Amino acid sequence: MSKFLQQQLPGMASSSQLCKDPDNPHFFKVVLAHALKEQKLEIPKKFVGEYGLKAFENNPTRVKVADGEEWEVGVTKRDGRVWFDYGWQKFVEFYNVGLEYFLVFKYELRSSCFHVVIFDPTATEIKYPLKKKKLKMGTNFDDLHLISHPHPQVGKASFGAMKLMNNRRKLRSMTRTSERAGAMAKATTFQSMTPNPSFMCKIYPSHIQSGAYLNVPRRFAEMHIEEGAEMVLQDSDGRTWGVTYYSYLTPQMKRRVELRRGWRKFFVDNDLKVADFCVFEMIRKSSTTIAFKVDIFRAS
Repeated sequence: MSKFLQQQLPGMASSSQLCKDPDNPHFFKVVLAHALKEQKLEIPKKFVGEYGLKAFENNPTRVKVADGEEWEVGVTKRDGRVWFDYGWQKFVEFYNVGLEYFLVFKYELRSSCFHVVIFDPTATEIKYPLKKKKLKMGTNFDDLHLISHPHPQVGKASFGAMKLMNNRRKLRSMTRTSERAGAMAKATTFQSMTPNPSFMCKIYPSHIQSGAYLNVPRRFAEMHIEEGAEMVLQDSDGRTWGVTYYSYLTPQMKRRVELRRGWRKFFVDNDLKVADFCVFEMIRKSSTTIAFKVDIFRAS
């Protein structure tokens, strides 16, 4: 646990209870499902009431993490309430902040910034990921010639350029992996909170190419999808798409259900990409209609 937290945490009992240091007030937040879905974090009302005028004067504001990283996060104010929003989702994805994570914030009056320490659901401070890579401004990678050269100084420069390019590729790969893991974590958390039957799928190239279709998990189809009904997909904005599904037995005598006609229209209109995750929640079922609300969690 960081020295900062050991000194400051005792005595804090709720997200609105504050350490009475007027120059360094604290609050904490437990991350709940709605915060992950809405991709923003609301500041406790008591903290806003006592310190909001000064603490949220700057927009965006600065958030410093215990690993030394600093983030700019946008602030939204409405009807006496305040949220971290613009830039907050990048912070969440970089540190893989998930359901029931515990965030302790300290506002430092002198520097007009927030400090935060991140704990996972086991109440243990996380192992912070590698720091964000920073490249020098003005670097032109087109001017880096990755070729051997008899002159020793040129050879060293070429080797350095190659190493820099390799590091750049590794960073891109790490970023993509982190984004995809974050999308899966958010989708899994959201599905666990749905009150109705639901299933989750990851989008693969076969789902969004010409002639694409989507398989419904066999166990879910056997329990909840009957033949002969019309299917409707609804997004979070209330838009709807009619989809035709096909149900048949495989040579192994296992039932298979595929979303076909209308599925392409749905994924095009919603700009689904490879590695996105979708949670299908059954919100209505009758002898004639099956309706799903589809929540989309983007991988990038």
